[in-house]
Amino acid sequence: MTVPAEGQAAMAAAEAAAAGRDLPAAVALAATAVAAEPGLRLRAALLHARLERPGSARALACAALAANDDPALAVLGIEVAGHLHVSGATEAATAVLRLCWRGRPDRLTIGLFLSAGLPSFQRSLQDGADLALLEGMVAAACLDPGAGREADIAELARLAEEAGRDDLLRTLGAAVQARGTRPLVERLTRPGLGVTQSLAGLAHLATHRPARAAIAFAAAQVALPGDPSTRFNAGYAALAAGDVGAASALLGALPAAGEPMLAGAAWPRFGELPWPFAPPTEATRRGFEALLPPGGRWPRIRLVTPCLNPGPWLEETILSVAAQGYPAVEHVVVDGGSTDGTAAVLARHRDRLHGVIVEPDGGPAEAIGKGFAGNDADLIGWINADDLLAPGALHVLGAAFAADPAADLVHGWSVAHRARRITGLQQPLPGGVRDFTVAGLADVFGRWGAGRFFLQPEVLVARRFWEQLGGRLDTGLSAVFDYELWLRAAVAGARIAQARWPVAFYRTHPAQRSGQRSALAAEQVMVRDRFAAPAPPPARVANVAARLRGALRPAGRPVRLLLVDPHCAETISPAAKEEARAALATRRIALEVVPRVAPGAVVADIVLRLLAAHDGEDWVPRLRRQGFAGPAIGWFLEDDRDAASNAAMALTPDIVVPSRARRRGVLLQESALVTEAMAPPCGLVSGAEARAAFSVAPTPGAEDDAVWQPGAMRLAAARRGDGPMAVAEPGAAVLALLAGRPPVAADARLAELFEGPLPEDRAALHKLGLDRLLAPRLLRLLDRLGAIAAAG
Repeated sequence: MTVPAEGQAAMAAAEAAAAGRDLPAAVALAATAVAAEPGLRLRAALLHARLERPGSARALACAALAANDDPALAVLGIEVAGHLHVSGATEAATAVLRLCWRGRPDRLTIGLFLSAGLPSFQRSLQDGADLALLEGMVAAACLDPGAGREADIAELARLAEEAGRDDLLRTLGAAVQARGTRPLVERLTRPGLGVTQSLAGLAHLATHRPARAAIAFAAAQVALPGDPSTRFNAGYAALAAGDVGAASALLGALPAAGEPMLAGAAWPRFGELPWPFAPPTEATRRGFEALLPPGGRWPRIRLVTPCLNPGPWLEETILSVAAQGYPAVEHVVVDGGSTDGTAAVLARHRDRLHGVIVEPDGGPAEAIGKGFAGNDADLIGWINADDLLAPGALHVLGAAFAADPAADLVHGWSVAHRARRITGLQQPLPGGVRDFTVAGLADVFGRWGAGRFFLQPEVLVARRFWEQLGGRLDTGLSAVFDYELWLRAAVAGARIAQARWPVAFYRTHPAQRSGQRSALAAEQVMVRDRFAAPAPPPARVANVAARLRGALRPAGRPVRLLLVDPHCAETISPAAKEEARAALATRRIALEVVPRVAPGAVVADIVLRLLAAHDGEDWVPRLRRQGFAGPAIGWFLEDDRDAASNAAMALTPDIVVPSRARRRGVLLQESALVTEAMAPPCGLVSGAEARAAFSVAPTPGAEDDAVWQPGAMRLAAARRGDGPMAVAEPGAAVLALLAGRPPVAADARLAELFEGPLPEDRAALHKLGLDRLLAPRLLRLLDRLGAIAAAG
């Protein structure tokens, strides 16, 4: 092991090499200097950060700071994080800061932590909120609320509230009151957009003066007739007073809206209690009954609530159905074996339920099927144990079906809320029933993501149509079985009746199944592809192929291929780069590798960019603004991460290259051509270096696969071992293959990069690793591009 004195000398030499722009020498010297001494590791991390090697800088800094509370080390760590943040490596900066900010919690550090941590937390929401990061940011902000920008403190408060962490919001609010500025206090307590006109009514409602509140809400609506909050409040005040006609006029004219426009919306009340703890008045019930068309009859409706340990919300769901006062409803609860007190809730409300089934099941889809079995209702649907029906829901839907008994689906709107704070109004099919098509439903990240289809509790299905569709939900799906049903309904040409009325209150909370957004999107895309995987129209395919043919056959000179890799200083070694240049030159292709496209004219025929999950979608429009007209190709290295971000980025290139076959569906759309998946290139070593290392017998020693080491050093370390090799990132997996060792990844998403089962023979593993190196990967991609050009 390198002794500290030797390490200091090697580190000084590394810093001198970096100053002289001898980057390979700087990286190699820093790797020999590091050993296990935290101070040297942080100096090396700072060097790597300055050399635009964020992954190495993060790994070095985190290794040095873990379980180490030395203030001097914290100062170095914060300096490393500052360089990372300035260079755009936000998540790496956040990872370092969360380990060291307490060591020097001054204003600059706290401001930096918030500036880097807030976008990192927002990105974490796709795979499950990083609540530990949120807690750390609140703790930092509370020490000095004035350290962060006002906008950052306000956003931190919003995120805490959205995460259901009122404890953090209260703590932050107390700190702002005690140590913040007056403008910051006002920023946190200022009424949101749409609240001001409703303040008088909200105050009367809070002090239990419902009649005065109704007058104030009506006046606010007259003064600001286009505001959704005032219309929402006036509509439900009219409903509480028994005037269903006025409520229909007000609520039926509501636009789709998000939280800012509904910030002043109050939860409906009837008398002293909030919905659903008090039913509508007798006058309101008579008004709903008057909705039935002359000569019609109320259709029988069966609702099923599947549940397993639903917590505190099941009771409200049951009451919201019972309080409808609808004359022909059957509510069945199917409990998969709850152990949280659900049995007592069901016993307490047994007289309000048509049936209760308590037995194990394979998930909500199977439970719903049990609840539907053997019924003869006209309409069927389900409402989850965390949702509620809105007042009048069944009368409005029943009347719409009675007016059009040939309808296959009948739906209204959903009001999203978080703990009774109204956060949105979703109106399915705003363009009319003609939008209910497979193509429309297949636009997962566009029309579906924009709320143009059902959330689910606001729609009922005619039982005869349910049976026509097979009388089943797909029990193999964990969350999107409703989406699969809607696709089958679209294929069958469903006739749809629409009702302009808020039918359901859809609760959003961290524990719900749909909270894991990336996993939900992956399952939804998988289902979509069974019916209609989106693809560019023929004209777009022909256009891209024509431009690709022109780019691959320039007159009298080699093809100019520009490879843009923001992390090439870390991911592509000089030897690998030169080997790739030589290999492509045999095909008359001139390769240039850059971390970013310089301003001005783009000297290239083809631009290939290696993309991480949050690199943004503006890179192609930027190229076009610089005059580049050739094919722009995006190779998605992290297609296993944030599905929405990757889907948005896939809209702008001409050609998209996935890295994982299982994730290809997320990238499909109607703009870019999506190739078959290709594992991404590894530029850590050249083929010559890999073959030389494999030709020598393994040597004893430590298997230190440190990501901050140059690729050749990491490969040498991999050759010291035998048998399976644990890996944590794609580069390590390729090095394991090159060493003739099967890589073993704890993360299943990393294992997805292995195309099929791995061979057992060491030589075969080595050969597979060689195929993953930069030169052969680029040659394979060019073969694929040639095939696209020829086919088009």
